[in-house]
Amino acid sequence: MRRWVPGVALLCGCGLVGCGAGGEGDPDGAPTFTGVGPGTSGAGGTNPPNNSAGSSNGGPGSMQPVGNGSGGSNGAPVASAGSTGEGNGGVGSLAPGNNPGSGGNGVAGSGSQPPPGGSSGQPDPSGPFVSVPTNGGASAAFVCPDGPFGNPLQGMGAVQSIEAPDGEQDFSFVEGPVWVGSQNRLFFSDNTVGRIWELAPPFTTAASFLENTGANGLAVDNDDRLLVADQSAGRITRFDLASKQLIDTVVPSGNFTPNDLVLRSDENLYFTDPNSGGRGFYRASPSGQVDGPFSQSNTEDTPGAPNGVVLSPDENLLYVGDVQQRFVSVLELEADGTIDTASARVFVRTTGDTVDGMAVDCAGNLYVGTRTGVEVYAPDATLIGIVPTGESSNATFGGADRRTLFVTSRFEVRFVTLGVPGLPD
Repeated sequence: MRRWVPGVALLCGCGLVGCGAGGEGDPDGAPTFTGVGPGTSGAGGTNPPNNSAGSSNGGPGSMQPVGNGSGGSNGAPVASAGSTGEGNGGVGSLAPGNNPGSGGNGVAGSGSQPPPGGSSGQPDPSGPFVSVPTNGGASAAFVCPDGPFGNPLQGMGAVQSIEAPDGEQDFSFVEGPVWVGSQNRLFFSDNTVGRIWELAPPFTTAASFLENTGANGLAVDNDDRLLVADQSAGRITRFDLASKQLIDTVVPSGNFTPNDLVLRSDENLYFTDPNSGGRGFYRASPSGQVDGPFSQSNTEDTPGAPNGVVLSPDENLLYVGDVQQRFVSVLELEADGTIDTASARVFVRTTGDTVDGMAVDCAGNLYVGTRTGVEVYAPDATLIGIVPTGESSNATFGGADRRTLFVTSRFEVRFVTLGVPGLPD
């Protein structure tokens, strides 16, 4: 499991994604702050005047959303004997919690001793938070710390909620929440009208993002693009979040009505269809082959309605919830993503009515949306407790530290801070 850096996934001075270049100093020794795009470290200004000390500070790096600035080096005097070079490193980071950049050494004039290095720059706490996986992907391998983890409900915050913004059409039936770290925001659908909404910190007001998508369930792919269960057309599509354009159709229209979906880090896609009479979840391989429908249990004789679908943190187990029969099944996955249908068994039966969407935290605890709240089960199926969100249609983890559980609930979105970080879908 790759190591996760709480809150951010970029390192600084020069981030893994790349840092902007600081500006070169003007003749008075003041650097200009004209950061450029990813790729180079920030550089301090120089002091052109003769016989002057090198005292200009390094400028900050890139102000681009996906880059952290590195600390600039100190100015280099063009000076006669005896002059010294000194100065401070530039701002080391645009996000809280990153390491500052270090100041470099000034260059002495001829005949003098080497001057001391500059002081370190400091992180800029006012900069925007950016969470970008170092290797792409939204699975536990990319976003989870190693643990150990405690009780996720210990110290749980108060449940908060948002409604549709004034002047906009009301939420009809919101579903499919998914957190996209590089965008620092939540996306969710209204499956009655096919609209996709977005919600950014401080999570007070949602804004319309895309119209007429047929969306119900949403997921994020390994390049932070949005996967959409298009129920109206019976297909799964992919949208670019920057351009808001449809990129491609991942699963062509077929004899199914896709409801919820989850993507494994190796590009295996799993999705459900509650309208299939009990045999209603599928696998789409990385090559595009669609297998299924499969039954979620070998022990249930009554046709049900498969709905929520999530992966365990190690991606070796697939959980499928039945919205009619109020149980969650678990199935083993082969190394290539193939579903071992013979391994299907009932994992847990919920105490509240229905099983809708689900989420998983980094400890492997399962969060099940029901009409009475989100029920939380340990990996051994022990009930840990209930998150009091009321009727809950779906859930996902997000926020800067991924400890915020977002829950859709018909006409509003609710959210609450928990004790263990989780996965975005």
